[in-house]
Amino acid sequence: MHIAGIIESNNTQSILDTIKYFLNKENKKVSFSEYGYLKNRETWNHYCSAINQTGTEILIIKIKTSDIEDALNFLPLDTLIVNDYNEWNLVSNIIHKSTRSFKNLTVILNSDVIKTSKFTDEEICRVLCYGFNKDSNITTSSTGEPSISGQFLCYIRDSLITANGRRIEPQEYVINIDSAALDPYNILAAASFAVLYDVNLNKTNEIN
Repeated sequence: MHIAGIIESNNTQSILDTIKYFLNKENKKVSFSEYGYLKNRETWNHYCSAINQTGTEILIIKIKTSDIEDALNFLPLDTLIVNDYNEWNLVSNIIHKSTRSFKNLTVILNSDVIKTSKFTDEEICRVLCYGFNKDSNITTSSTGEPSISGQFLCYIRDSLITANGRRIEPQEYVINIDSAALDPYNILAAASFAVLYDVNLNKTNEIN
């Protein structure tokens, strides 16, 4: 079971709802919880055992800003979604100063508001950036248009390795989602997470 965290902000629920929409297209079983309920080691072990028995593939945990340091040191996170500049600075400082290794952690960041010049895959942790600038791994269409006929265009600029070790080559997806009703950054955050967990975003166009 993969364990992911998302630092809570005003757009957290929108991102989670979109992630769930994408994962459902691949029939991936996901569970959601809050770190506040899982701080006790015994509670954590019982909870993980229970959802493992239900076939949960990915557990996503909402983390309050006040719990970031505790959560990073307690949870065996595979992925962390960070959208706020100040929260990123806090996460960055914790990771740099910690004696714990975070080499297996992938941090998903909005690179339009957060810069990651001090991080490399080899030395600290893996960073997956989304946004509208040239440094983003995942962005909108290669033509610069974020949507067409109400469908959202998503472009993987660089090849990447998924959480399951599969290589994804640069490509473009046409996502069947109401892009007019959602913040494009929230869609990109959710799309980045989905691609990392081997979701073919083109399946959003299939009729169920």
